[in-house]
Amino acid sequence: MARSFHQSLLAAVVAVVVGGSALAQETPLQEAVILLRVNQPKEAIEKLQEILHSDPSNEEALRLYQSVSQDEWYLLMTQEGEIQKIARSILEKAQVTRKERNRDKDAIAALVDTVVSVDASYEDRQGAINKLVVEHGEFAVPALVERLGVDDANTQIQSIAALNQLGAVAVLPLIEALGSSNDLVVRNVAAALKLIADRRAAPMMASLANDPRTDVQSIAQKFLEKVKVSGDALNLMLAQADGYLKGVIPPGGYSEVVWSLVDDKLVATDVPSQLYPTELAKAVAAHAVAMAPTSLAARSSLAQANLAEAELIGSDEALAELAPVADDLKIAALATGVDALRGALDAGVAKGLAPVAVGAIHALSEAELVDSIGDSALVAALNSTDKRIQYAAANALVRASRGNDVPQLGQVVDVLAQAVTEEKVNTVKVIAPPSNDVSAAVASLSGVRSFTGTAETSAVMGIRDLLWTPTDVVVINEILPDRMPEDVIGNIKKDPRMAHTRIVVVTKDEDAARERFGDEVTFTMAPLTGESLIAAVSTALEGAENAAGARAETYASAASADLLSLARRKADIAGAVTNLALQLNRGDTVAVPAARAVGLAGGENELPALLAALESGSDELKVASAEAIGNVLGRMPVCPDAAVAGLSAAMDASSDVVLRKAIAIAFGKAKLDAEKKAELLRKLAKVAGTGGEG
Repeated sequence: MARSFHQSLLAAVVAVVVGGSALAQETPLQEAVILLRVNQPKEAIEKLQEILHSDPSNEEALRLYQSVSQDEWYLLMTQEGEIQKIARSILEKAQVTRKERNRDKDAIAALVDTVVSVDASYEDRQGAINKLVVEHGEFAVPALVERLGVDDANTQIQSIAALNQLGAVAVLPLIEALGSSNDLVVRNVAAALKLIADRRAAPMMASLANDPRTDVQSIAQKFLEKVKVSGDALNLMLAQADGYLKGVIPPGGYSEVVWSLVDDKLVATDVPSQLYPTELAKAVAAHAVAMAPTSLAARSSLAQANLAEAELIGSDEALAELAPVADDLKIAALATGVDALRGALDAGVAKGLAPVAVGAIHALSEAELVDSIGDSALVAALNSTDKRIQYAAANALVRASRGNDVPQLGQVVDVLAQAVTEEKVNTVKVIAPPSNDVSAAVASLSGVRSFTGTAETSAVMGIRDLLWTPTDVVVINEILPDRMPEDVIGNIKKDPRMAHTRIVVVTKDEDAARERFGDEVTFTMAPLTGESLIAAVSTALEGAENAAGARAETYASAASADLLSLARRKADIAGAVTNLALQLNRGDTVAVPAARAVGLAGGENELPALLAALESGSDELKVASAEAIGNVLGRMPVCPDAAVAGLSAAMDASSDVVLRKAIAIAFGKAKLDAEKKAELLRKLAKVAGTGGEG
């Protein structure tokens, strides 16, 4: 039966994207194809799953791809279900494999000389282009772009043709080259982009569609017609920056460098792979701001990219050396303005991008306008279902308002009261097809004090989120709509930031799942419920090493300090007092401000916790507890006997002058009856003599 146009196109695209000839040796992929041809799809799936279970490298995936013909690959890609998913997974790994690119400028220049030479034969010219494609890739673009400005028709034509054959890898440096001050270069770069017809160039080409240079304008318009893109250039740029910020990079589109135009020269800068999407987002957003400097949306987009990258650097030990860069990124974000930062916060919450939201919150805690803080996006962020965002927003509102007239004070206190109790917050990502059961299960999990959970409905979006924010546990349904669970697991294993991440697979057949996934993961039975999810995550975390404890201590310490700040300004923190009193058996960064806050806002019910801390806490906590007890007693009509006994015992047990003074002050504030007061004074009486017999 004849192929449809779309089927034929699919096979052609696969051939063009990856390329290469079939190899002679038999591979597991060939075996799977044979099984499929003899109508044994179950056995074919098992063979393909063996490939995934072996977790092939990108290079191995390329060799697998090249081991079958295009017709056989077409057969795999046009199957529905598991076979197509696994085949797509192998293809994507193969696409990102490239021979190490050689940056030798002299070698590139010699090849480009051959490409543009009028004396070169077709074979020599094509051979030089092939070497540029295979051995140099995007690093050949600067030399070719230079030739685009030469006043010689042959040189320009051959350079454009070579760029066309470089294809997708040339697109990003060519986009930057559109900013050249040389009109001839701009015209020829636009012509090359028109031939390549990569939609990543659409926003910049849309900006040139109304260019006063009629030749450039005409080429840009023809490009847009060719790729079937319409719309305002600014909106196209903002959409593209947003996509990059979400980690949406076309297959094979990752690079080790980003490009910029410096003094009309293309310059490549190496960047860590985890920062590549945010670097692209920054570049596009910067173009948008240059085009429309008064646009709030453009400034917010740039702020989002800068904040996201700063947060990523700060959360990854492997990027510690870039800490000074992170500071500069935060400064750049602050310079976009309070309105842009508010927009960045709204966008981060709406898109589920915690690094963007938290980064914007931290920035607003320093930059927010006190007079209009009630209108700030920080207030809305208090309602986020992500505890990281909630806690950061509450902290920022206290800091930004300097503790006076805090907007939504009751809600802020409630959030801080929850945050101060955090002893660990394990982050959980659930990746499963959409259902009410999954949503309810994640909501139940997030209701447990030590967990915060989020969900994604596809493997691609789940992997994207994990690249942004690695989590302590990843829960994966054994059936996903777009990729295989092995794809997600493979990404987790390859990311050093997730070396301690635990994986749970949701399955209907644990024995079959164990055979498929091995013993490195744990399992829970479908359908997922709140109870089963909490149990599975708790089991998976047993003995796990992670940074949850450190994160929790940070949350609790900040909340304790914030509540003390509010109490000192006579704000009503009554809703948090009980939780504060329960934290007096923790480390000093939490317990000391908690004790002082309880002293300012607590009552008789909190005295037992303060007395216990006075007896067994650190030296600093004992002093803070004594001061707090005095403040509480000063507000009470009568001093309880237990308080007298506790203070007296602490006085007798200590020789520390600071603590004894704090206890004495507490006694001075207490309403003691005359007899107890006299007894205390007799006990404290000292003779200032030097000794000797009287």
